[in-house]
Amino acid sequence: MIMNINNIKVYIIAIALIFSVKTQNVGAHGALYELKQIDEKKVRITLKLSESGQNRGIIITHYYLVNGKVLHIGYETKDGAENEVYLDYDMSGAVPPIRIKLTNINDRDWVPFNDIKGIEQEEYITHLHDVGIVNGMPDGSFKPYSKITRAEFMVLIVKALNISGTAENMEGFTDIEGHWAKDIILIALKCGLISGYGDKTIRPDNPISLAEVSSVISRAFEFKTAKNGIYQKLKKDRWYSSSVKRMFDVGILSVDDSLYKDFNEEGLINRADCSMMISRALSTY
Repeated sequence: MIMNINNIKVYIIAIALIFSVKTQNVGAHGALYELKQIDEKKVRITLKLSESGQNRGIIITHYYLVNGKVLHIGYETKDGAENEVYLDYDMSGAVPPIRIKLTNINDRDWVPFNDIKGIEQEEYITHLHDVGIVNGMPDGSFKPYSKITRAEFMVLIVKALNISGTAENMEGFTDIEGHWAKDIILIALKCGLISGYGDKTIRPDNPISLAEVSSVISRAFEFKTAKNGIYQKLKKDRWYSSSVKRMFDVGILSVDDSLYKDFNEEGLINRADCSMMISRALSTY
């Protein structure tokens, strides 16, 4: 599959707007947030419970900004509270785009999935959960070290870019009819995020490589700053070389990440590292 989004520029003003999309897995719990620009200086951050009891609601208890980039918001759940609350936050002291970190003061060690506590990518997976981009499995797990398919990645990137709408199978691709992610795949095709193989297939259930993920993210976001580093483990003169290098130059990947230890651009990426890259992209562009 050739990843190609030439001539497409994505400017994300409110990275946390959530639209309805059918996904394969369920199991997300806890608070979710939506972020919306309300004027030149202020954003409205709306919190709600992904699953709430009949009389149980949510209350914002505190908030504070760290290093101009991470807005910490504490909340608690309480019987009789409102189902949805919002905070109008003045961004004057912030360096957008900011990352929002939610903390449940009823259980400060709480994480949205039962198999991510303490892992290297915990904060990034939690971030994508809180913004409504990732779900878990029915058993409450995330399966962070499982490979991610092309279809699953398309769901994440389309949600992250806040792309909505509909599309038709104009090219007659033969292997997406009846697929759980057909609608998202068609949107991704329409927007130029992907293109199919010459045999009219998309191969949505094939796992995706780090190089392919880097190619899409590199072109999908307008990053504000970048360095020009030297990274010994990166391959040169490959179709993906400039995209992968850019991931390091803008901070989406780092030599301190564990995946750099045995770095292989053509290797398959897992759900945890893919979440880390998308989360960093949303906080870096």
